[in-house]
Amino acid sequence: MQWEALTAISVAILALESLVLGVTLAAWLRRLGRVLDKDGQPLLQAARSVAEAAGKVVHELRGEVEQVVATSRELRQRISGAAGSIEERAQDLEAVLDILQDEVEETALDVAAAPRATRRGTKVIRAVKRAFLRGRR
Repeated sequence: MQWEALTAISVAILALESLVLGVTLAAWLRRLGRVLDKDGQPLLQAARSVAEAAGKVVHELRGEVEQVVATSRELRQRISGAAGSIEERAQDLEAVLDILQDEVEETALDVAAAPRATRRGTKVIRAVKRAFLRGRR
């Protein structure tokens, strides 16, 4: 019977310890609840306001990024259009320069040929003049 009494006493002690532990835990949880009620509300409010501010910043940033993207898109389109216009003008200028070069070459040939034609014309006039002067004498 000694073992049975010892077992009963052990079980009673364990039950008492469990009860004390449970009461202590409940008291600690109550104190924690009071602390969280007291300090937790301002902390939660601060966290909410930080989250709201972050949401506003993200919204503003998103708007700015969208504007930058739209501006970049418009700028690329304008540059592309300008590049096409410049290419057309360069082709027109090249055509004008080709015509101008042809005209300058023709003029240079004409200028070079003019003295030769003048010399020939002068020789012909002299020959005709000599022929007339000989015929008069």
